[in-house]
Amino acid sequence: MRVLVGTLYSGENEFDECVAAIKGQTFTDFDHLVIRNLPKREAHRVLFTSFVENASEYSLLIKVDADMVPYSDAIFERIVEKMTQSPDLDVLGVGVQDFFTGRLINGLNTFRNTVRWDFDKVTLFTDTPELDPDRYCYDGSELAPAAIHCKNPSPLQAFHYGVHRGLKSIARIHSSSHWAGLQSTWENFRKTGDVRVGLAVLGAELVYAGRFVKADADYTNHRMKAALEQYSRLGRADVEREIRRLRARNWGVLPGDLRRKLIRSLRGAQV
Repeated sequence: MRVLVGTLYSGENEFDECVAAIKGQTFTDFDHLVIRNLPKREAHRVLFTSFVENASEYSLLIKVDADMVPYSDAIFERIVEKMTQSPDLDVLGVGVQDFFTGRLINGLNTFRNTVRWDFDKVTLFTDTPELDPDRYCYDGSELAPAAIHCKNPSPLQAFHYGVHRGLKSIARIHSSSHWAGLQSTWENFRKTGDVRVGLAVLGAELVYAGRFVKADADYTNHRMKAALEQYSRLGRADVEREIRRLRARNWGVLPGDLRRKLIRSLRGAQV
């Protein structure tokens, strides 16, 4: 079973370690395609088109983004084994340990060569193919955690994570899970005091305030980098103070689900 491994790179700190972990896998029958510095939607189009157009050559696509570092040198071998033993399975998602939330999230996805994507569909959820839910499996125990997500993020990575997840958390689909993830990120910041985790929360709160829209979610859009400059020198106390100020303005006193529904009704058209 030959495999295509796809990695999208936009300056993530973990890239070199990610590539080294991929090269060190015990399963070796794969080609590694790295797509560099393209807008998110275009990068996914290039990756998935390359896979679809070479479906006769590759049985599986394992997508390992540049901010993920696999824990085990046998994870590809185990994924291939699981997909071989489950011929009715088209997509396998495996949980990864996430730096920002401090918990397991769905992150490492494998696609069979029968999967197809609607490349004309404009969505933040660029990984999502046209799929029968019965042919999808999420593994949060047997193979998980498969990797560490954002092991050592830069401030821009952290801020981008928050903006991107903030936009997803008020989208019309999948919003509740991303909303819950951002609440975990807020709790993790209060527990750890890591300013990068705080910058992720801050990015999401700026989405809720209407500062960012879908077009701002790409690393290639310099608006986010410019916005980060005013926060880049803040310490923990100042970042927390700014988050609390924004939460107070963004209906933070409301119960979580009600707050999400209100923000989604006001800002959802932006995503």
